[in-house]
Amino acid sequence: MAFYESIAPWYDHIFPATPAQLSFTETICGPLKGKKILDVGCGTGNLSLLLSAAGAEVCGIDLDPEMIARARQKVAPGKHADFRVGNMLELELLELPFRPEAVVCYGNTLVHLHQDHELTSFFQQVHRLLPRRAYLLLQLIHYNHILDHQVQGLPSIDNEHLLFERRYRLMDNGLLAFDTTLQVKSENRKIQNSVLLNPLRKEHLEELLLKNGFGALQFFGDFKGGPLLANSTPLVLAAQKI
Repeated sequence: MAFYESIAPWYDHIFPATPAQLSFTETICGPLKGKKILDVGCGTGNLSLLLSAAGAEVCGIDLDPEMIARARQKVAPGKHADFRVGNMLELELLELPFRPEAVVCYGNTLVHLHQDHELTSFFQQVHRLLPRRAYLLLQLIHYNHILDHQVQGLPSIDNEHLLFERRYRLMDNGLLAFDTTLQVKSENRKIQNSVLLNPLRKEHLEELLLKNGFGALQFFGDFKGGPLLANSTPLVLAAQKI
């Protein structure tokens, strides 16, 4: 996708590795040593590499070749993590190196699927891949909060390397335009992008998961296991195959 390709060189400064994601994954899935995990929408591989360092066997997929190339460059000598260019709607065609025992899909990846039939296809494929009682872990923006409170954007990310500004526009078709401006401070340049996202409400997400063989749904407001509140910005979810 052009949006992610354009920000790939600075992706790690925008979305650095987050140990809280690792801790949450282990809390839900149990000990990670030897566990086979599929990381959908892996970006530049930060989470995959944390999972691998914790002893998991990991395959990370992402639709953007530049992201995957950067992820592969991070694999240290003697370490292993499998990174592949792949479409989350074609999981069963990817010839994965293993049958996953858990699937993680963090970073607001899910809402790039705009239609219910796409979401259904993804959930059904994950369901077929996972063994019974295994987990699908999701993280996206809490769009109930965004829509109900007419939130116009997310807080800017400002550090020594860049300023990343994020704004929303609700479109007539119900999708959200996610408009971003990336200012690279060392180069004094700006990169502007816009990508359409599906503002998936909690209730609809829950309905789709239940219809497609998942249960024991647990919703959280962050990766620390805090409650999902009306004003929570993240939505974190653990869904178990039944």
